Amino acid sequence: MQYDHIKEQRSFRPWRETKAPQKILIIRFYAIGDIAITFPACASLHEKYPETQIDYLTVHSNEELPEGVMIFNQIFGMHFSNLAVKKLIETLQWGLKIRRHKYDVIIDLQRNRISRLIRRIAGPSSWGEFDRFSPNPAGVRVLETFKRIGFAELELNFKIPVTVHLLNQGKNLLIKNGWNGSEKLIILNPAGLFETRNWPIQNYIQLSKLIQASGPVKFLFLGTDRIREKADYLIRTVGMNAINLVNQTSLGMALAIMQMVSAVISEDSGLMHIAWVSGVPTVGLFGSSRHDWSSPIGSHSRCLHSGDLPCGACMAAKCKYSDTHCLSRYTPEMVFKKYEELQKLFNR
Repeated sequence: MQYDHIKEQRSFRPWRETKAPQKILIIRFYAIGDIAITFPACASLHEKYPETQIDYLTVHSNEELPEGVMIFNQIFGMHFSNLAVKKLIETLQWGLKIRRHKYDVIIDLQRNRISRLIRRIAGPSSWGEFDRFSPNPAGVRVLETFKRIGFAELELNFKIPVTVHLLNQGKNLLIKNGWNGSEKLIILNPAGLFETRNWPIQNYIQLSKLIQASGPVKFLFLGTDRIREKADYLIRTVGMNAINLVNQTSLGMALAIMQMVSAVISEDSGLMHIAWVSGVPTVGLFGSSRHDWSSPIGSHSRCLHSGDLPCGACMAAKCKYSDTHCLSRYTPEMVFKKYEELQKLFNR
């Protein structure tokens, strides 16, 4: 597969002290799903070292997501210029700013030129870098980074401690829009970025009918305007009992609302990652995406992917065969079976 030939040189200096580090910095700039994927390992680190200050460096547009969890003491949101020289100056300035905080450990989960330069200027006692290309799910590679630094006893923690304020806001918004506080909330999320990651809309219609026939539920739509048209179409066509919050929630609010959801059926997207890292039973629908890089993980997750096909996981925006068979071959009945399987195992 693409990039599998790359053997990246990653830099590590393990934490060798017997005492816990006093200050740790996590670096991840992009994207929403990738930031969410860092949370289970960070939650485990916070649980293991509750007295350690854990801070997070990201970009300004994404800082609301880590601000929504009770793991990090301080969130830094960077602004980047599009001009190369100005971006370099900004990076140097951030490196000096981070240096003044005197971190014992910096965990670079972005691992690009900017994050590397900031870490080198900061000069921590210990550090580690993310493995960007190995054919393992990102959640596994994040945890492996923590372990190589010296936190070998950590395991992924899918109980993300969202702030009480956001949880209350999320619950109130749901109730305001017709939730009774006890109905099962099922998210359908047709949010794949490319047509090769889009499950046919007619399949969603049939799947929603199967779910409704299995018991009382309320469907929920979150996310951006990208799914507005599909959400409106599904609600109108099926006549489903639904709450439509498309483009009505912030990142933090979406994270909070996710804690009240019973199941998520989603194409590869940021919201899908927010779901499984929160321990929500999740069925991931992967077409051209590399499941070995970004599939949901944990016993509460299932991934229907294309890795078994010669043309699978191609990462292309358009199918060269013009049929996206890698994803359309999964019938509503097959997806419903995975949903039903998870509902029996995890009765949320």
